[in-house]
Amino acid sequence: MHTHTQVQYSTRARRHGTTSLRATLLLWLQRSRTRRQLSHMPDYLLKDIGLNEADRFQEVSKPFWQS
Repeated sequence: MHTHTQVQYSTRARRHGTTSLRATLLLWLQRSRTRRQLSHMPDYLLKDIGLNEADRFQEVSKPFWQS
């Protein structure tokens, strides 16, 4: 039989896990979008933000889960 405290902890843990999963998925989505935008950015804008072609290639070659 579960005590009231155990049930509360279990509910909070599940909620936290869901929030953590959601945050991770949103981060991955943001990385994917940002890298896609970077891959299409013209050279003059790359230069404006201080990147070169090698920097771009290195960043867009990463999988979405890697920072």
